[in-house]
Amino acid sequence: MIKNNIALSKSYGVKQNIQRESGDNLMSKVLQRFQLATLATGLTLALTTGVITITANASSDSEEVRAAQAAKIGLKQAITIASKKASGILVSADFDDDDSDAVGNGGVYELEFSTGSVNYEIKVDANTGKVLKTDSEHLDGDDINDYQVQKKAKTTIMTAMNIAEKQTAGQILGIEFKNNRDYADHPLYYKADLLKGNKIISINVDAKTGKTFANKFTR
Repeated sequence: MIKNNIALSKSYGVKQNIQRESGDNLMSKVLQRFQLATLATGLTLALTTGVITITANASSDSEEVRAAQAAKIGLKQAITIASKKASGILVSADFDDDDSDAVGNGGVYELEFSTGSVNYEIKVDANTGKVLKTDSEHLDGDDINDYQVQKKAKTTIMTAMNIAEKQTAGQILGIEFKNNRDYADHPLYYKADLLKGNKIISINVDAKTGKTFANKFTR
């Protein structure tokens, strides 16, 4: 009788262990499935977000191209208009298709002039040629240094614009003087953006030699 009880006890213990192990295995499988489902959901969300981001960027770029193509006033004409409201030399110019000051849904040219002590910011509507806004402020040390360096450059900003247009057969949209070490062989240069067909391209013009480098399609 004692032997039978011992046998039953062992059998019952083994059964419990088997049930416990089966339960553990089941729980492990459930956790694995949950983790895989969570991972799949995360990947799907990441991919979806990526697609949305890419689509949004492409849409934004297309809007900029369309606005640039529809502009009735070119950058050079905008510079002439803005120069009557400012003093000094042009240091940067940019086309903005999403400026709140624009008339209707057109773009705006944002232009900066410097006298070496005062910086002027002028906004010109790309469709009407109207001056939308004029601001001025005193330069800080870095801006004064950039002005002095640019003024001594062999290639002027207007010449750089002409070089960029001739090199690409595009229409100039924006340009900026760069005084940094982004390119070891070209410490001083102009970065220009141009409209060419249905794309906006970027081109750099060395401020010393007037030669172009690191040209690429940007949008």
